Amino acid sequence: MRNHERTSGWMVMWLIIFAGVMACCIAILGVMGDAYGQEWHEANQATVAWNVTTMLADGSDVPADNTVEYAVYLANAITDPGKTSPALVQDNIAGLSYTITLGSEGKYFVGIQAIRKVADGTEVARSSIGWSDDSGTATVPFGLIRYVPPQGVTGLSVQ
Repeated sequence: MRNHERTSGWMVMWLIIFAGVMACCIAILGVMGDAYGQEWHEANQATVAWNVTTMLADGSDVPADNTVEYAVYLANAITDPGKTSPALVQDNIAGLSYTITLGSEGKYFVGIQAIRKVADGTEVARSSIGWSDDSGTATVPFGLIRYVPPQGVTGLSVQ
């Protein structure tokens, strides 16, 4: 066997090994992508919190005689991943947190929207909805998962 044939054989073998390792890494990252980019919290109830909104969309301060309240939304991560038809959970929240109770089994994203009200309490504008899976909105992107438990056992007896 000539020297260049031996060298090219080794190169082909190393390229095949390298390609196999890369394919495995890509497959692992594909499966684990959610785990690294987003947290899923399993619960039937979760309290979410957010920072106070002090600025208007143009960068100016919210006027002193105005108030900002909030709305909470849920979007089903399976049936509405684009969040085009979110469900309004609660409107006109004065505080900076809200406890969400998930009634149905599923995976959900949480959305928060700021609502500007003028001095007499009239709503004049709403922000876009900030979503829990968006790293620009959430400190750590997250979603909520609810699993409905099975029915309780019946027919229990001593054998």
